[in-house]
Amino acid sequence: MKLEVDMVVDDAIAAADYYEKLFGAKILSKTDLEKNLNEASLMIAGTEIRLLNENKDYDLFSPTSGANSSIWMSLVVDDIETLYEKALQMEGKSIQPITEYREINVKNAVFSDKFNHTWVLNQVLV
Repeated sequence: MKLEVDMVVDDAIAAADYYEKLFGAKILSKTDLEKNLNEASLMIAGTEIRLLNENKDYDLFSPTSGANSSIWMSLVVDDIETLYEKALQMEGKSIQPITEYREINVKNAVFSDKFNHTWVLNQVLV
């Protein structure tokens, strides 16, 4: 069994490049078709993510500005400050700044990326 996450974006090829720069994603494949038919596959933290171009003919709609995705991607990271700052510099929008929860030994932050998908960053405190 394998779980693959599919995310609809307005430009799958641009999104693949964006996630490669932001998260160090490994791009597995990209198509070169008409824009509304393009897709890309990538790997982030051992999870395969397939990016699909928005295509109204197939009822594929990307999240719009001000209406972030209702599913949040959650990443455990070693350096939350660096990645969170990088996300904001790369057109991400802060939803929750870095917050420390000493009682459960974690820091987390939430942001939406330039494609309006929501990400939670978590760092375990030692």
